[in-house]
Amino acid sequence: MSEEHGSFVHANLARLGRILFPRRLWVGLGVVAIAALFVRPQAAFGHFQILGACASLGLILLGLAGRAWAAGTAGQHTREARIEAPRLVTGGPYAYVRNPIYLASVVLGFGMVGLVGDPILLALHLGVCLLLYAGIIPAEEKFLRERFGNEYETYLQHVPRIWPRLTPWEQAGPVSFDPRTWLDQIKLALILAGIYFGLHFSAWLRS
Repeated sequence: MSEEHGSFVHANLARLGRILFPRRLWVGLGVVAIAALFVRPQAAFGHFQILGACASLGLILLGLAGRAWAAGTAGQHTREARIEAPRLVTGGPYAYVRNPIYLASVVLGFGMVGLVGDPILLALHLGVCLLLYAGIIPAEEKFLRERFGNEYETYLQHVPRIWPRLTPWEQAGPVSFDPRTWLDQIKLALILAGIYFGLHFSAWLRS
């Protein structure tokens, strides 16, 4: 792929991301509504169902904790309906990966897939992650480049986009933490519980 073509693709993905960003929650809920029409919860781990269910719950808790850590480090602007960044955050989880909230959400989603057990849900999870993050991440990168210039370029060169480093970036900045973000994750946990039992109820109605 030529540099010019790559820039064209990146620009169009960023444009799509700006459209999806304020609607990201509704996209996810819409996919859940579609899943309720045909997903059938099942014991996907066979004789190791208890172990698999515990591992799935562990992924969900890990994802919730990762989201809380990342959102609490970044600040309340992560809840906004538009892309914002009052400061460039490079410490905490952001010293390992540039998009820790999205990474944590992917991990959380895998946990839900394992807990529900229907492989169709795995395809839906991967599809919605690709749809959202393939656009939103370039849109955020474009915004951060324009706002923070060379400071962001330096950060970008040393910290991976989605697959974390094993050690934190040595030049990471200081961090603070807003504990109120745990309340958001508790609300999300309740939503996930509602989704889990809702899928079971929908499957029961269709049986």
